[in-house]
Amino acid sequence: MKTRFCLLLLFISPFFQAQELDGLKNPILNRKNELRIDFGKITLDSKLQLTYEYFIKNRLSVGVSAMFINDQEKTYNSFQGERKYQIDPYVRYSFSNNNRSLFYSEFFNSINGGSNDKIARLNNLNYGYYDRIEYQYTDVAIGSSIGYKVYIAHRFPINLNLGLGFNLFNNSSPAVLSRAGFSTGYRF
Repeated sequence: MKTRFCLLLLFISPFFQAQELDGLKNPILNRKNELRIDFGKITLDSKLQLTYEYFIKNRLSVGVSAMFINDQEKTYNSFQGERKYQIDPYVRYSFSNNNRSLFYSEFFNSINGGSNDKIARLNNLNYGYYDRIEYQYTDVAIGSSIGYKVYIAHRFPINLNLGLGFNLFNNSSPAVLSRAGFSTGYRF
């Protein structure tokens, strides 16, 4: 009797399936959070950049990226000055239907600060001369970037992005702000 009952369950069970979830077909969609670290900045510039991203929908996500720079090292760039910190909240939209490898575009806002050198005309009694003066700045920038992301084993992203932003308020800050990175992390 037990063997007949087990055989009956074995043959009937394929007809009694529960509703299939979208996440079972694509396990990436079940994982809404992602943490990444930018290894390109660590190896090249000794900067630490951490990123958190939350996926709202299949193609839309929001996140924040924070970069902190070691004060002991001089990372002065004549184009962008010497940044001490940069915090970038962003909104990202994917153009690909595939969730394992995708191209995206993002709009970001950046709160950044540091020091910048400018050449200024100074007066000493009746004589004028030019000298380089270092200014401390804090500014807000807006910009956009594009990128490519691929997932390995549905959990480990490799992310490449490149973008450009413009500082808005402070005349002492650099006019242009770059956003570039090569990061990897974990999606959960």
